[in-house]
Amino acid sequence: MLYISYDGLTDPLGQSQVLSYLEKLAVEGYDIHILSYEKPQVFEEKKNEISVRTTKAHIQWHPLPYTKSPPILSTLYDLFKGWQVIKQLRQKTSFNIVHCRGYMSAILGRKMKKQYGTKFIFDMRGWWADEKRESGLWNSPLYVPVYRYFKHLEERFFKESEVSVSLTFAGQEEIQRLGFKNKEQVEVIPTCVNFNYFPPFSSSTRSEYRKKLKIEDDALVLVYSGSLGGNYNPDILFRTFRYLQKANGKWQLLILSKCDKKLVNDAIQRFSITTNKVHVASCDYTEVSNYLMTGDAGFIFYSKTYSVIGRSPTKMAEYWSAGLPVVSLKGIGDMDYLLNRYPEGGFLLDEITEDNCRELDKKLLTSHSNRDLLYEYARQYFDLDRGVAKYKALYQTLC
Repeated sequence: MLYISYDGLTDPLGQSQVLSYLEKLAVEGYDIHILSYEKPQVFEEKKNEISVRTTKAHIQWHPLPYTKSPPILSTLYDLFKGWQVIKQLRQKTSFNIVHCRGYMSAILGRKMKKQYGTKFIFDMRGWWADEKRESGLWNSPLYVPVYRYFKHLEERFFKESEVSVSLTFAGQEEIQRLGFKNKEQVEVIPTCVNFNYFPPFSSSTRSEYRKKLKIEDDALVLVYSGSLGGNYNPDILFRTFRYLQKANGKWQLLILSKCDKKLVNDAIQRFSITTNKVHVASCDYTEVSNYLMTGDAGFIFYSKTYSVIGRSPTKMAEYWSAGLPVVSLKGIGDMDYLLNRYPEGGFLLDEITEDNCRELDKKLLTSHSNRDLLYEYARQYFDLDRGVAKYKALYQTLC
């Protein structure tokens, strides 16, 4: 199998959502090659570590440099480089399956199917073209034909792939509604978590990292882990926190992100928040769990747009593994389904209002969520082994 990812294995996302799966599948006996696009700076920092992991798993890794600019032309150049590598690999290896993570990868996978007869898996990871437009990144008139082109390709990816993967049941229903594929041809596999890196809650870890962050023992901490900007409008996060703080002055905010500090400082000023009540930290993937344990609730949000039906927030599983009940807006991916299935897992908000956040504060103070139970929820639904088993079954249908 050739696995193609436009995200690098040296990125945190590549480690958690690509390599963690493929290491386990390689143990099952699959002969795996990975073609990935690596961002130069992080590649230099992490290449030796990732090389050791892939070698140990008997995975053959073919990293290519990711080209950032100029827009469009850089992407075309990356695709050209990728196809040259594929042609070279084909001289030595006849691939049975090409597994494509996302739209850019699927361009290459679709070409492999046409030229070599390789069985093609389209692992969509969300409604990518819509995410780009809705985030504002594709607002320029220059991107109108680009958006239309990728929406056309999207349909072709679904119709020409042997099987497609959706992160959510909501996405699966939309694919069926559009007539792109039958429900049986779309496998739902949410983003999963490697629990080797996310152990159960530890009160000593909580105390240690609160001291590190200079957070008092009796403080209440709302945690947000992830990107800010674009589809992650910081106003949603800071408005929620401001209302919570008005309801109860003990609330503090921890942002676990490599975001622009200016973006955070501007939001602090805009919402008149005391600076020392907001903490910003970034860390290696292996340390995320330690920071999450400092919290009392984990926040999930996206701008309310069409593409949210395809969202499966990795942070939800990570919050639960750290014993944090989640707080989320309704209508994001399968959030409504999950919190109906696991009612003690958190709280859904219709909208961010002062009254809703006052009620939320009361619920969070009185719910006394069982951290062990939340960890079990995470293991039941988001365990990496569960995702690996689904991919294995999917591959077996194509072999």
